[in-house]
Formats: sequence, C-alpha cells, structure tokens
Amino acid sequence: MLRGTVIAEHVTEPYVVGLEAIAGELLRGKWCVYLHEWLGDDLDLPGWQAEVAANAEHSGVEVCFIEIPRKDMTLVANVRALPSFEQVTESVAALEHYRGLKAGSRSVVSRRSGH
Repeated sequence: MLRGTVIAEHVTEPYVVGLEAIAGELLRGKWCVYLHEWLGDDLDLPGWQAEVAANAEHSGVEVCFIEIPRKDMTLVANVRALPSFEQVTESVAALEHYRGLKAGSRSVVSRRSGH
C-alpha cells in the first residue's frame, strides 16, 4: 500500500486499496482512480464497476463512474463528495507516476487534503 503526505490545497499522493475497501474510502470523501490494466484475466471493466457499485450500495454510497479513455483509467466517486477537476487531474498525474505497479485487482484512492 502506498501512503502519501497531505499538501495544503492539493491531493495527497496515491495509495493502493483492495476492491472491497473502495466503498469505505468513498464514504470518507475520497475517490478512486483505477488502472484498466489491473483488471487481469478474471474481471472486465463492466464487471469491476458492478462489484464496486454493489459494495457501495450495500454501504449506502451512491457512486458514479467516469472513464478516462486516453489514460486507460476509470474514476469512481461518491456523488455527494465529487472531486474538483484539478483534484482529478492531480490524481491522474500521480497515478501515471506510479503506473509501474502491477498486481491483481488494485485501486488507487485520492482524497482532499485535510480529510
């Protein structure tokens, strides 16, 4: 798991969480940027989205998915705590920096500083 530091008015560095932990992170005001290459052979993007949505619904979180096709990433966020455009841009840039990480089903979560 990657841990980051809080920088005033910016997104913290990304850290990795498992699929089952995404809903809890979304409840805490964070969002997830998912690399499509992390799907592996056992899951496709619609299947991953369905699992995230089901876990989120069970936790009482309404989620939205935004695909970032040129980056082969998908953003998932709590509709009641959407990140700003700048926060998403910073998250994508940070994730591209860590893109070399490859293993199973991973998600990188970002959060607003101060949360």
